[in-house]
Amino acid sequence: TSTDYPDGHEAHGSVGRSGEFTFSNNGVDAATSYHYSVNDASCATEIVLDEPGATVTVPITPTRDGPNLIHARITDAYGNSSECGLVYTFTVAPAANPVAYFPLDEGQGTTAADVMNRGRTATATEGLDWTRGRIGVRAGQSYRLEGAAAEFSGSGSLNTSEPVVDTSDAFSVSAWVRLDEATRNHTAVSQDGGRHSGFYLGYDHVSGGRWVFKQAPYDGDTTSIANRVRSTEAAETGVWTHLLGTFDPSDGKLTLYVNGVSQGDIVQESPWNAEGSFVIGGAKYRGEFADPWPGAVDDVRVWDRVLLDESFDEGAESPSEVWELANRPAALEGRWKLDETGGTVATDASDHGLDATLHADPLTAWNQAMNNVTFAPGVSLDMSKDEHLTTDGPAIRTDRSYSVAAWVRLDEVGHNATAVSQEGRDHSAFYLSYQWSYQWDNWVMKIPPSDRTGATGWHRALSDHAPEFGRWTHLAATYDHTLEEATLYVDGVKHGTADVPEAWHADGPSVIGAALYESQFTGEWDGDISDVHLYQGVLSRTDIARVMLGYIPLS
Repeated sequence: TSTDYPDGHEAHGSVGRSGEFTFSNNGVDAATSYHYSVNDASCATEIVLDEPGATVTVPITPTRDGPNLIHARITDAYGNSSECGLVYTFTVAPAANPVAYFPLDEGQGTTAADVMNRGRTATATEGLDWTRGRIGVRAGQSYRLEGAAAEFSGSGSLNTSEPVVDTSDAFSVSAWVRLDEATRNHTAVSQDGGRHSGFYLGYDHVSGGRWVFKQAPYDGDTTSIANRVRSTEAAETGVWTHLLGTFDPSDGKLTLYVNGVSQGDIVQESPWNAEGSFVIGGAKYRGEFADPWPGAVDDVRVWDRVLLDESFDEGAESPSEVWELANRPAALEGRWKLDETGGTVATDASDHGLDATLHADPLTAWNQAMNNVTFAPGVSLDMSKDEHLTTDGPAIRTDRSYSVAAWVRLDEVGHNATAVSQEGRDHSAFYLSYQWSYQWDNWVMKIPPSDRTGATGWHRALSDHAPEFGRWTHLAATYDHTLEEATLYVDGVKHGTADVPEAWHADGPSVIGAALYESQFTGEWDGDISDVHLYQGVLSRTDIARVMLGYIPLS
């Protein structure tokens, strides 16, 4: 039986929200164990009884909405067992929204609003700075990212007046974080208990500089923060990183995800509820404020359920909640419409301010190209003169999920030609290109395995047909860091994919109309290019369809 999830067809609770279920002996007074399973007939989970025939209550976390089935059987001390049979049916509501969500888009002042609870705000304990965030808000047809993240220094933090979640029950907490220095332990998000925080999501300096999600075994000064799950790789400073921590009371596991990838778990055997303030930018340790965050925090969310790293829509290309948080919405980091009429500067239409310099004759580059699909102008480039455009620095992190798109018209060439790239030391980190050789005659999203001359085993996501020269074509590509996969889209249609087991960051300029190969200028474009987009994050097919039409994604 269960009062949290009553028997029947009426939906209760939520996917990922734990409920208490009570098992009794069904007349078998000599029962020593109950065995059960949810949504299969394995009865694989065993409950060992403290005394024969005892009634016992355990937490169960449903992982799908709609009807859920519990099968169970009984064993006794003599090895006798009942049959594993269906004993209980209950109905689960769809996944619930966060119980607290701080977008941190204020950009000014000393408070941050919880959009899930209009009466709840987090107030700064000291002066609060604001900076360009990882996740922004839309303003008309552009992204406003300036002022979209809280920036901390000293011992400042943002605190609510009450807790937002019961930390002894199922919960999840996520945030985009940028760690600017790593000299000691630092906490991005927590919730105060009496002496300790009920959880700490942040950075663990002692472990070799890794991301961490941790809890104390109990709320007292004599305990250390012993239950820790750390990232498998060292944390990077100065880089936006997505952290997600979950606690599932059904198995006691604390789980940490970094950029959508599970880092492992650890069991918390004595969960307890921290009933104090929710804190952004620090934590509590032995009754005192501790672990101040040196850097920025953006888009903080809390759920009273476990977020699942599996799709709710079986058989469809539907990503998990964990994936969605780490990869969407995509943040516009550079857009060059290339609709100038003169001069050598191509304006960045995003808020990044990363204008591109034209290395060409403005008289022949501008006012010559017109996209006959979108009726928007572009730039005309002559490969014989090595014409191209470059920015002063990188638009995106190429070791994180990113997307690139451009309208292109290529004249017939007898060599590789690159529309968009971003330079490293020896290679570009990606080439949105035309691939020409004895083996290929395709559009391609090409990624080298490393930034060194002589690197072999390049990753190529290819179109399934040869380019049509002289025709305006829309090219888009995504690199999914969570799934380690690159995908190419041609005219909005998904084409090839390629496994990319390890990506690296190119910290050189973004380039339109050429690339870098083994430290040499290469891939000169001969033709026209229009409306180039670069995003941090993975665009969906719907997003790409909007980009094709000259808009930005809706989310």
